[in-house]
Amino acid sequence: MTILRILRGPFAAFTARHRGNTGRGRGLAVKTINVKKQFVKKNFLTFFCAFVLPTLLLGAVMVWLSWREASEDIGRRMENSLNLVEDHLDGLTGESKGVNVYIESSSLTSGLSRMMNSRDIQYPEMISIRHFSAFINSVVNSDSAADSIYIYLPNSINRVYTSAMNFVFLDSLTDREWVEMLVDGEKEQWITKRNKNDYSFEKPREVITVFCKFHNFAGGSAVNYSAADISRIYDSMMFYENQSVIITDDSGRILMHNAALQEAEAAALNDRINAGANSGSFIMTADYPEYGLHIITSVPKGTLYSIAMQNARVTILITLMIAVVTIILAYGLSLKSYRQLNQVVTLFDYADKKQPLPQVEYNNRDMYSQILHNIIRIFIENNYLQVQLSERKYRLQTAQLQALQYQINPHFLYNTLQTINYEILSLTAGRQTQANSMVENLSDIMRFSLESGDSMVSLKEEIENCRKYIRIQQARYDNGFQVVWDVEDMLLSNMVLRLILQPIVENSIVHGVKSRESGGKIKITVRSRGSGMEIRVCDNGGGIGKERLQRIRENFHSQEVEYTADHIGLQNCCHRLVLAYSEESELHIRSKMGMGTLVYFSIPL
Repeated sequence: MTILRILRGPFAAFTARHRGNTGRGRGLAVKTINVKKQFVKKNFLTFFCAFVLPTLLLGAVMVWLSWREASEDIGRRMENSLNLVEDHLDGLTGESKGVNVYIESSSLTSGLSRMMNSRDIQYPEMISIRHFSAFINSVVNSDSAADSIYIYLPNSINRVYTSAMNFVFLDSLTDREWVEMLVDGEKEQWITKRNKNDYSFEKPREVITVFCKFHNFAGGSAVNYSAADISRIYDSMMFYENQSVIITDDSGRILMHNAALQEAEAAALNDRINAGANSGSFIMTADYPEYGLHIITSVPKGTLYSIAMQNARVTILITLMIAVVTIILAYGLSLKSYRQLNQVVTLFDYADKKQPLPQVEYNNRDMYSQILHNIIRIFIENNYLQVQLSERKYRLQTAQLQALQYQINPHFLYNTLQTINYEILSLTAGRQTQANSMVENLSDIMRFSLESGDSMVSLKEEIENCRKYIRIQQARYDNGFQVVWDVEDMLLSNMVLRLILQPIVENSIVHGVKSRESGGKIKITVRSRGSGMEIRVCDNGGGIGKERLQRIRENFHSQEVEYTADHIGLQNCCHRLVLAYSEESELHIRSKMGMGTLVYFSIPL
């Protein structure tokens, strides 16, 4: 239809002119140029209306949307800043509460009181001081903003405890006002800002002190934090360069603010907010009622304007680029279409004159369709591979995160257990008790499971470790079950996976004999079978239902571990056996309700 309209219009006149003015080449050229201009103009207007105008409208909509999004984004980010500050305050106050809970919930109270009232400290009390000082120093060192911790109990010789110098006389301290503030304080806990210097020649520095009185006796603790460090921390919580945050108490006094905000600026901002004359900024507040604090964050409205104008400039630039590209594209396509249509007219002219048709260039579109199809196929395949790679990377990161979350420092845990054991011995005058045995067994088990080295151990070592675990569980359940061992002596030197037996026995206890009030029995059998060794753990517990048993067996063959599922120990054991040996060594489980459960596996010798 387009060709017919063109042929009826300028191109028809062009054809007539061409026929009726043979030999008048100049007039023909002028007519051709006029038709060409009209065609280019028409196509340009078509492309302009089809692309440039919608782009302009879309740009206007995008500017409006960006304005609204910027407004909402400022609100969200300001709220996030308030949440971050509240979380930081929770950390500060939580450390102070933790110190008081540690002192009040242990036997340290009487010891601290004796040490503060006595000028001489005995050896047992020195041991307690070391443990207590280690805890206090761990609190100070765990927080980069923590400055020091003070503890005061009323005593006859005016003694206090500090994290820097342990037990000292109050008169020897340069910073002494905190005791009077703690004693005279009307609240159980509060936060204040004050000046502190450790030595008389030092310039006083601002600290934030969290006071917390003891609940069951007189005295309390004071945890000091560097105000400058807290200000820098709050700077990192701001989402905008000119965003500010201040924290005030009930009286309107500024306690803390971010480092980018000067003292005078903070005071001026607080005055404007209290007077309700801060119309040039976005204000968002939150209360911290437990300590009577108010958190205020402010962002100048110019930030919104700058963001919106930046988005508008980007949108206008993109629109102009699209307009330029559209002009170039429209002009190029118009010339191409003109040449194609001119070729059609020429062919009609040759056909009308019954002359041989000239040779016409031919473009094989099927070839380009195949190329396009191949490109799309390759793109889809590459995209699918990228998705798979991203998914595997995500699973690996998740597994690494879960592994990090379950890591425990073995030396710290082992030393802690040894310390607990010594404390029990000191309380029982050196007499061995069941608590000592349980702690020693648990210490040996943790050392066995966390020590580095080969993952393979002898069957004898694995059984000994399992026996210690069983002794702990028998003490826990008041010998409510019996364990029978049936092991061939010749197999004790064979190597097995570390901690391959204990999870199975644990499963029999937790999901088996634990449900019986009495008469629980677990039998562990280790026998040679063919060229391998078979290990069987059988209990007379309540058994497992068919549906649940089927689900456990399906988890054995699943590649993903459900960390929240029951019997996760069995699933892990099964995966370890298959990875270490082969699928022939996978775990097998049989069970019947009311009769018990049997778990067994075989490994090559």
